[in-house]
Amino acid sequence: MLDNCLNLAIDTAREAGKSILDFYKKEVHVDYKADGSPLTLADKAAHSSIVNCLALSGIPCVSEEGSDLLLDARRYWLIDPLDGTKDFLAGNGEFTVNIALIEGHHPVLGVVYAPALDELYAGSIERPACLMKAGVVTRCRPFEKAINLRVTVSRFHDHPDVSVFAESNHVGELIPVGSALKYGWLTFGRAEVFPRLVGSSEWDTAAGQAVLESAGGFVLDWHTGKPLSYGKPLRRNPRLLSFRAPYRFADFELKHYKPELL
Repeated sequence: MLDNCLNLAIDTAREAGKSILDFYKKEVHVDYKADGSPLTLADKAAHSSIVNCLALSGIPCVSEEGSDLLLDARRYWLIDPLDGTKDFLAGNGEFTVNIALIEGHHPVLGVVYAPALDELYAGSIERPACLMKAGVVTRCRPFEKAINLRVTVSRFHDHPDVSVFAESNHVGELIPVGSALKYGWLTFGRAEVFPRLVGSSEWDTAAGQAVLESAGGFVLDWHTGKPLSYGKPLRRNPRLLSFRAPYRFADFELKHYKPELL
């Protein structure tokens, strides 16, 4: 059953990617939401495509572009139809379609698809992470710890405390990358850790968390060290620390700031 859901999510992400690319690098009208984030026709087209495709499963959807947060639901799809709209508008290719299945407040499968790069990351609690690119499927393999930590950072959502983290952990390289691609890069050893120190929503993280966890990695609450759970008020996340295997929470030096949802 779960494998069927993952295959459906993969097909759905690819279809949504086609909808997004119809608008990519073309003149697009931009609206802005109440929080100041951009909204385009590509976001809306991807949302409609995903909701229609996932309706085949009979499982309800919670989408960034939807209206119902379904906070009491135990099993549902959690999607971001176009994660990284600023990257989409900048034309750098680093935007993704994020689709996760949540069961009991935890993502059990996830797909992160970057259509402009033709990179699709997928994984579940039953199927180890894989990367699909240019018709080739690559299974995730074990990685050793790095001599110098490489840290992925957001292109458009940086925070001064990232510099504090980098200094405290003797980071060798900061790698800017957009959207949930960061989780795919962690999973496949292109970086070691991603401190998310500004606000995010659950649809930003769920698919990437499922992929990273399927390869032994973690997405943890910065303050508690516990795995990120889902169904929180307004679906907002606290500060997060995500990292690949074989690292553990204790491997990182954290400066603990006032616990709060950002």
